[in-house]
Amino acid sequence: MFRQTKGVTEERSERRSFRTIALICASLTIGLGLLTFVGWISGLLLLASVRAKYIPMAPSTALCFSLIGIGLIVHLRRATLRWLPRACAAIVLAMACAKLIEVLGGFNFGIDAWFVRNPEHFGAVSTGRMAPMTAVNCVFIATGLFALTGKQPAKFAGPLGALATVIGAVVLVGYWYGTPLLYGGHTIPVALSTACGLFLSGIGLVMLAGPAGWPLRAFLGDSTRAVLLRAFVPLITAAALINGWINATLPIRTHVNPAVTSALCAVVFAALIAVIISQISSLVGGRIDRAEAARNIAQAELLALNAHLENKVQERTRELRAKNQQMEEELQMARELQLALLPQKFPTVPAYVPAQDSALRFLSLYFPTGDVSGDFFNVFPIGEKAVGIFICDVMGHGVRSALITSMIRGLVEEHGQAAADPGELLTRVNRALAVILKQADTTMFATCFYVVADVERAQLRFANAGHPSALHIQHGNGAAHKLQGHVRHGPAMGIFPTASYVTSSSPMKKGDRVMLFTDGLFEVEDASGTVFTEEQLHTTVARYAALPAQEFFDRVINDVRQFSERKSFDDDVCVVGMEVQHTG
Repeated sequence: MFRQTKGVTEERSERRSFRTIALICASLTIGLGLLTFVGWISGLLLLASVRAKYIPMAPSTALCFSLIGIGLIVHLRRATLRWLPRACAAIVLAMACAKLIEVLGGFNFGIDAWFVRNPEHFGAVSTGRMAPMTAVNCVFIATGLFALTGKQPAKFAGPLGALATVIGAVVLVGYWYGTPLLYGGHTIPVALSTACGLFLSGIGLVMLAGPAGWPLRAFLGDSTRAVLLRAFVPLITAAALINGWINATLPIRTHVNPAVTSALCAVVFAALIAVIISQISSLVGGRIDRAEAARNIAQAELLALNAHLENKVQERTRELRAKNQQMEEELQMARELQLALLPQKFPTVPAYVPAQDSALRFLSLYFPTGDVSGDFFNVFPIGEKAVGIFICDVMGHGVRSALITSMIRGLVEEHGQAAADPGELLTRVNRALAVILKQADTTMFATCFYVVADVERAQLRFANAGHPSALHIQHGNGAAHKLQGHVRHGPAMGIFPTASYVTSSSPMKKGDRVMLFTDGLFEVEDASGTVFTEEQLHTTVARYAALPAQEFFDRVINDVRQFSERKSFDDDVCVVGMEVQHTG
């Protein structure tokens, strides 16, 4: 932030400097014009020519310079009065173009007669007339003044101002060398004061175009190019001017052999070039050395940072590996605990008989997709002649679902006094589960199916909480019917605490089978995305109904896997089967 503020401050200071230089140049330009008018009015032409042997500035040229200076100052001080600089530029442009038409076409518009009716002669030309070269430069400057008030002032005003500055400088150098341009011919030469006005006007335009315009943008900034231009262009220009002045004036004033002068200038200029090259080498080399040193420092810092980062990455990798290992161990323990909560052996009916003499026989299949599962089942005795079979499927997968299954198992045991009535048991468990989930501020639910196989009454009593209905495979005809009552099953548990579940019943007889399952058994897809529906599951169950119990369940599971063409299921799968050996 500090660097940014500093940069903005420096930029504003630079712009103020440019505006100050432009104001000074514009003021001096107006001053030259006014002095010229005073000289012509008072007869002191020295004010318009600087020296008696120089041609004076024409009054029309003085008017153009006055208008240009006024336009520059108004643009600088009163940017809202955009029309006034344009008006000044239009007048100057009209006068300059009229002068060029006069020269090129042989016309005479009588403009100069407005200011000087009886001009004197300066050599072969008349005084009080605008020079053609001055008219050309006035065209450049007036066009640049127009550009300053446009949308892209730097694009045109800067180059036009630089062109006028260079032409004015060439004329000034000619006066300095004692050889003014076009003197002694039939073309009106550019006066010394006019050259000063052109030089000042051009600089004013360049300064007002700002650092975004050429040529200033080439000299500004911290680039090596800009630094070299700022350092050596003025020096080389001065050396060239001095060398030219020596060659032009020294032989005339001292009567020295021109060869000696040329040799002296060549030696001095060569020495100056050597100094310049030395300075360039020092400047560029210093920058290269500093850049190399900065690069080496940055590279060393980068290597140190890389080493530090590598150590940090290795340290963090070790930490993550340790945490992952700890998590895997905890998940493995959770898996073992969850499996331990499942029935390790099934009850017999009556409780005191061996398994082969039990009225009911059970088997189960359990396929969790992850370390822990959201599916759960339990088989527990109810008195001497009945058994309860409970199966549930908690929303989602993973640890959260596994925790909910543990809670449901505990709630089923807590409300075991209602186990003989499936509807009442599900109602109580749902109410308690909804309260716990609300206190935990979490949204979860579980589908459940609970059936009581009563051997003494030869009856199946069941209730459903949004779960796929269990299948009752009747002995003899092999038909698979859903266990569903006349009333539609209730909602999933954990959502509506006031939900009430209804107990339904169905007769059972020797040889019947009951199959409870979660939706992971049939909600599988093949490679084309086709779903194995619950109806297809019923068809598969009916196809293998005559097979022994263990083979029956193996065939059903195998058909589902063959349909999906995968060895594992996409969702947790839990299947509980019961076969009735006898009733009564």
